[in-house]
Amino acid sequence: MMRYRKLGRTGLVVSEIGLGGGGIGHVWGETTDEEIAETIAFAMAEGINFYDVAPSYGNGAAERNLGRALLEAPDGRGQDMLVATKVSLSEDDLADIPGAVERGIHESLERLRRERVDLFQLHNTITPNRGDYRRSVSVDDAMLAVETLQRLKQDDLTRFVGITGMGDGGSVRTVLREGSLDTVQCYYNLLNDSNARALPEGSSLHDHGQLLPLAEELGIGVIGIRNLAAGALSDSIDRAVPSDSLVAADFQRARLLRFLERDGVPLSRWSARFALQQPAISSVVPGVKNRAELEDQIAAIDLPDMSDADADALETLRADDFGVRQADDRVL
Repeated sequence: MMRYRKLGRTGLVVSEIGLGGGGIGHVWGETTDEEIAETIAFAMAEGINFYDVAPSYGNGAAERNLGRALLEAPDGRGQDMLVATKVSLSEDDLADIPGAVERGIHESLERLRRERVDLFQLHNTITPNRGDYRRSVSVDDAMLAVETLQRLKQDDLTRFVGITGMGDGGSVRTVLREGSLDTVQCYYNLLNDSNARALPEGSSLHDHGQLLPLAEELGIGVIGIRNLAAGALSDSIDRAVPSDSLVAADFQRARLLRFLERDGVPLSRWSARFALQQPAISSVVPGVKNRAELEDQIAAIDLPDMSDADADALETLRADDFGVRQADDRVL
């Protein structure tokens, strides 16, 4: 049975497992629009009330698929679902950030077939300077975007505003402290839990900045993302990925975690349980692409927390980056 948690100070109560938009936007492996429609219908039937999409997921496909499914849901229940989407600023958009953010929400609302969304978020990584990471914006850029998000909130085009908390950890922390935000999306999984605590000394992995305790301090709701490490914590990667990518490295690291797969519980399910063990995380939004993948993630709700013995084994592996050093920690 689905369980629910409060999303920070928003007053929203969200399902512990939400539905992320990557899979329903044809980003994470092969699927069909028919499978996607079935997945969204199944999600609603199972009590999932939180749906997180973005225009960049399939060039608008995730928003269109979700909007159509919610509109066509029986008894009008689709309109009761909580919908989050995002805006990602391109290099050209940086010449007029407020204009780009405002255009973004209107385009998203049209694809979603809604008059407003429940949550509108900045989707760029945030760094000290523009372009420090791929497609990153500066802290000043992010703050200007957040100002526009707040205006759209006042205009009742979105109920709440947030950011994707990725990039340079210190820069993201600055925006959280200064932006009066309602939510933050936090990268958190079995292979990288640095949003909860510092990495071991000498680690080559990316330090996401310990955003969970800061969000709790500020009353900001946390949405857990990448709990499956973009598919690396699944049985297999469902698409071609570059050999030097983070996903490829994480898939190698994940081989050391197969000891968790006992009693028919796959690693992918433990990936959701691990995130849900964090009380600061309100909802985990895996980017599943079909009903079977979603069923697997929902089943994590009834798993017990990881045992002390398994946690100790995980700690030992963590101290050595799970056996694979990261050449460039900016690869997110």
